[in-house]
Amino acid sequence: MLNLLHQAELVLPALLRDEARWKNVFIDYHHPFVERLWCEWQGNRIYLHRIHPCEPEEALFHTHPWPSAMKVLDGSYEMGIGYGSETSDMPIAARIILVAGSEYEMTEPNGAHYVRPLNGPSTSLMISGKPWGGNSPKSNKPLSALPLHKQKELFDFFQSIYK
Repeated sequence: MLNLLHQAELVLPALLRDEARWKNVFIDYHHPFVERLWCEWQGNRIYLHRIHPCEPEEALFHTHPWPSAMKVLDGSYEMGIGYGSETSDMPIAARIILVAGSEYEMTEPNGAHYVRPLNGPSTSLMISGKPWGGNSPKSNKPLSALPLHKQKELFDFFQSIYK
């Protein structure tokens, strides 16, 4: 997945010139809250994230329904990592701090993590592959669109990084 992330970075400048192709959502059903822009690319999805800080006990420990790779572009976050079939009973096996430039991939359906930005919001790039099924957190409330000024802030940030 990291190779796919690096390929996406090469085409990101062109993709960011076409704002109409990007969808947006504000993920606020659980902490940390996430501002997200995303688009389809070669059967995968590219996500542009701004993740907001939260208290340690608030960070959502979750699996992903697809393999993914991430790159922290700005800020830092704590990540707890676990492995198993039920996140409610899963111990935290490792806790690490990721800073701008850090990259990682999650390629196992039973891998889980939480992220918790430190010292302000953290901005990251993520790519996901085809879903493998399984459980992941779902919102019981409808997710809302990002306000236009937040969409513009995210686009401006990513355009400044990926010129």
